[in-house]
Amino acid sequence: MNQQVFVSFDLETTGLKPYLGDRIIEIAAIPIFNGKIKRKYEFHTLVNPNIKIPVEGSQFHKLNNKDIENAPTIIEVFPKFKEYISDTILVSHNIKMDMMFLDLAAKESGILPVDNYYIDTLEIAKELLGKGPYSLEHLAKKFNVYVGKSHRAYEDALMTARVFLFFVNKFGIKSLRDFIKKWRG
Repeated sequence: MNQQVFVSFDLETTGLKPYLGDRIIEIAAIPIFNGKIKRKYEFHTLVNPNIKIPVEGSQFHKLNNKDIENAPTIIEVFPKFKEYISDTILVSHNIKMDMMFLDLAAKESGILPVDNYYIDTLEIAKELLGKGPYSLEHLAKKFNVYVGKSHRAYEDALMTARVFLFFVNKFGIKSLRDFIKKWRG
């Protein structure tokens, strides 16, 4: 496990329903190796979803249509992202939502979906911390790893990496092994 690369990632999207038309508008990923965040090797991009961002979404993540109009499309971004995360264990907070968006991105890109192993910091928090709240922002503030803002992919990926490392240091990587699962779409 010490030689394993973990990749903390987060997405911002036009909404919460990928199979009803919502799409990815930002992807950020930060590797973790040997208990350290390796920001030098991060992945971050805006994505043009080729649809309009609803006002409600813009209010949440502060991205608007002008921000993403010249960004690459998911067909350009997803193959690079999939290659970037190959042979890693993905780390995210409430990962199933993000993985559903990645499954759809794979389909739109015409390539096989992500089939990485993953670990969900939300699941760890619910299982090992007892009483909530379990939001990423709450946990980051509680563990003194808050980066000053949230609801953007890069900042949330960084906070997730820090929360994950808090769990590794508190419970040990061997204790977290049971939380590692294989994504099967």
